[in-house]
Amino acid sequence: MRKFKSSSTKKNAEFRRASDQLRASELAISDATRRLKDLQTAIASGEQALDKLDNKISSTRQQLERDRAALAEQLRAQHSSNLSPWSALLAGEDPQSLGRELGYLSFVADARAKTIERLNRGVAELSALQAAQSQQQQQLATQHQEVQAEQAVLRRERQARADLLAKIEGSIAAERAERDKLAQDEKQLGELIEGLGQQIAKFEADAQHARAIRQEILESLPEGEGLKRGIPMPLKGSVLARYGSSRPDGGDWRGVIIGAKPGTPVKAVAAGTVVYATWLRGFGNLIIVDHADEFLTVYAYNQSLLKEVGDKVKAGDVIANAGNTGGQLDSALYFEIRHRGKPLDPMLYFQR
Repeated sequence: MRKFKSSSTKKNAEFRRASDQLRASELAISDATRRLKDLQTAIASGEQALDKLDNKISSTRQQLERDRAALAEQLRAQHSSNLSPWSALLAGEDPQSLGRELGYLSFVADARAKTIERLNRGVAELSALQAAQSQQQQQLATQHQEVQAEQAVLRRERQARADLLAKIEGSIAAERAERDKLAQDEKQLGELIEGLGQQIAKFEADAQHARAIRQEILESLPEGEGLKRGIPMPLKGSVLARYGSSRPDGGDWRGVIIGAKPGTPVKAVAAGTVVYATWLRGFGNLIIVDHADEFLTVYAYNQSLLKEVGDKVKAGDVIANAGNTGGQLDSALYFEIRHRGKPLDPMLYFQR
């Protein structure tokens, strides 16, 4: 008996260490994915700014060419006419003719001065634009290098996670088969939701009681201002497990499992506020949205989380990417609806 307890304690300690390593790896993947997305958005914005600078430089150069041509034409015209203030004064013509020639010379000189002034401004503007262009190009080059670095980090973390899963896959499968772990995981999720200020009822493992709850919900289905019937599914996919159906490792499902490829966008089903967004044992990268009127929606097993606690979201906003975190073997999304802490059948709320 003592030997069995020692073996069980050692196994539990090994599993906790593996779970902590998995948590660190999957959080790192989520953070790297978010940073990579932010960098890609910044690069797209920078490339747009660079295009605008290129267009402005092109138009400024064209204006400079027009001003240079105008100045050259003015100089050629004056040279071909052999007209200057001294030649006009020495020509010995009548005063009226002399006045007209001097007036014309004044007009030409003023036009030439304005053209030269525009040329100077254009040269200064072109120099400033080229400096801004060079700075923008350097910034984009730096951001591209950062993207490559983040991609390398993401590749390393994904490989580390794959190696870790391969190492502990047998232990995870065995641990998932134990009812104690299931009860502990469900208790942890319940305590989490209670900690968020919600009145969460205790989980009922009895299938008959679960069916009774389902019948009660069908007779009087609650709705709130933030969450009503007719909501879209958080992602498109096949429903692999329904609310109230038996779990392979004991107990009943409190939500639905929707099959999805890794990285599939997970969307908020209704407007609300993110009240939880981090890794939770048994559920992986977990995000919870509060829709007011004591309604919560729960999204688990995510590859990465794209929103943080306190973020406001609208219906259809992408809040995560689907995956198989938390020790899951297949990629999918686990989704729950809770009202006053009690789980509801999401299929009753989805659009038909």
